[in-house]
Amino acid sequence: MQPVAEGMASFHKVPYALALSGQSGRGSRLCTWIAANSLDEEGDLGATFARQGPLSRYYHYGNSWIICGAQRLGQFGLSLRAFDFLSSLQHPQTGGFLRAGPEAALDDDQDLLSTAMAGLAALYLGREEVATAVGGFLVRRWEDQPASGTRMYLAVSRGEEPTRIYPDELADQYTITMGKELQWYFVPGLAASFLVRLWEATNDEIYHQVAQSYVHFCDSGAGDRYSIPQSGFLGWAASLLFAASGNVNYQRIAASVLSGLVSRQRDDGTWSQGSLPSDLPGARTDATAEAIILILEILDNLEAGA
Repeated sequence: MQPVAEGMASFHKVPYALALSGQSGRGSRLCTWIAANSLDEEGDLGATFARQGPLSRYYHYGNSWIICGAQRLGQFGLSLRAFDFLSSLQHPQTGGFLRAGPEAALDDDQDLLSTAMAGLAALYLGREEVATAVGGFLVRRWEDQPASGTRMYLAVSRGEEPTRIYPDELADQYTITMGKELQWYFVPGLAASFLVRLWEATNDEIYHQVAQSYVHFCDSGAGDRYSIPQSGFLGWAASLLFAASGNVNYQRIAASVLSGLVSRQRDDGTWSQGSLPSDLPGARTDATAEAIILILEILDNLEAGA
């Protein structure tokens, strides 16, 4: 197996995981390698490697993770240059990010997942104007969800119209349906995590309120909502809300997701599946980096809220 041949699909979360786990030297060396081998003149991270697996649909999701990890490691030559490119993909009217990258038209999909992650990158870079535009987009996405509370649309097109027509095999990427198992709870989970951080930065209560709403929606899901690989970012969001409020319900959600994460660890110390499903050989590297991030973030927040 040569996961590096899969490009960012296998390594985009690794700098962040190394930064969190006290491996700053290794993380810095990886960032140096990424800057030398993947960063192009535009600031994109596709100079050498084509986007494969999930990143073939979520063009800049990996860019955002690398920016956050590089910034945590003090690798500003990578994070600042890469963010200049990333910010060019923000829709000028809505504040959402165009899922398909630089070739997308303004009427194409803007999704919650990659928009929320780009928002986190903006917060790491101190780009409040970008982050607050993302916050407005995510607030409106919650306010525009069906009143029944039985479904959540995860993308919009033609400005801010929910994307309701899509191939059946891509349904998971466009909707969460209450009562069904194996739903993508990590999408509203990551949106809520970003909104809590934005609330902390701006003290605007609407972000706190909507973050809670996203988490409460997921907590009304099927019985597997804490235990599947798609649950991890729900736990992160709940742990952030617990740290902020001390509300034991958020503690319960976060602890339940944490227990599920730990139970899925393999005997060799790795995790086989991450939140975004992937058949690539390097998916285990990405899943393991993601699990490390989530476990350490959740543990820190549970301690902070206790």
